Amino acid sequence: MGITLRQLRAFCAVYELKNFTRAAEALNLTQSTVSKLCSELEKAIGMALFERSARGVELLEGAAELYAYAQETFGSLRAAERSLSSLAGLERGEVSIAASPIMMHTLIAPVVTQFHARHPNIVFDLHELTGDEVTEHVLHGRADLGLVAMESQDPRLDCRIVYRGPMYAVVPASHPLARHDQARWRELVRYPHILLRGTYTVRRKMDQILQDQGLTVRSVAQTGSLTTAFAMIRGGMGITVMPGYVRNVCQEMGLKALCIADRPQALHELSILRRADYRLSRAAAAFLAAFEAHLGEQGQPAAAGDSSLS
Repeated sequence: MGITLRQLRAFCAVYELKNFTRAAEALNLTQSTVSKLCSELEKAIGMALFERSARGVELLEGAAELYAYAQETFGSLRAAERSLSSLAGLERGEVSIAASPIMMHTLIAPVVTQFHARHPNIVFDLHELTGDEVTEHVLHGRADLGLVAMESQDPRLDCRIVYRGPMYAVVPASHPLARHDQARWRELVRYPHILLRGTYTVRRKMDQILQDQGLTVRSVAQTGSLTTAFAMIRGGMGITVMPGYVRNVCQEMGLKALCIADRPQALHELSILRRADYRLSRAAAAFLAAFEAHLGEQGQPAAAGDSSLS
């Protein structure tokens, strides 16, 4: 007997929760049913996946590999459901998008609002995640589209640059640099910095630029949140460097955004991720077209020759 989707769902629930009772509750099944489905799956593949004990569930060799395959399978099913749901055009359907919280707030939410006004029956499922989590959501079909500030070499993904924009320095409104609309790196390093963590591509690009120019900055704090950085800047603790698409947020907080004017100008890039083997639904394709038009207004749109980086 072959593997069934019901067995895979039970296996994934146990794999994620490491507990048969909680897995049964999540699936709205009895514990004995979940245990039976997992036993049937183990028999079908000819190997044990879990070590059951009084302490809970221990994953055995092969479980992680099967879980990855299961997620790809469910991802394809989820993508197919969204694609087929929009066969009636844009009268109904669902678009699932993954991005960082700040990208969702500054770039995606305005387009979702505009798109909804034109197509009120399209439902949006928005996932606010880290860059790595965005990639995983797209790979596993939980999201039709992902927006990331990085390049992907994964052959399963189509990764296309859709935005290029200058980097900005953020300073308090009372700061000496706030009298101008732009600044240079040699001016910025004179002041204490609130640095974003190295998981941010803008931080890594900044580090490379400073290294190339033989410059260093004095860090007074590191944070993984732009809004936290803005709060400390508003308190006069230091300045920071950020991507240009965030400047409206800092201005709303009473801060000044200065374009970094060194030539050649360092540009911050954003890429759209989608599964290479997946045809977007009509709703997702229409949203993507509207989103790319919006990005073109926010920065320097990517040249027509830019395509998959994988």
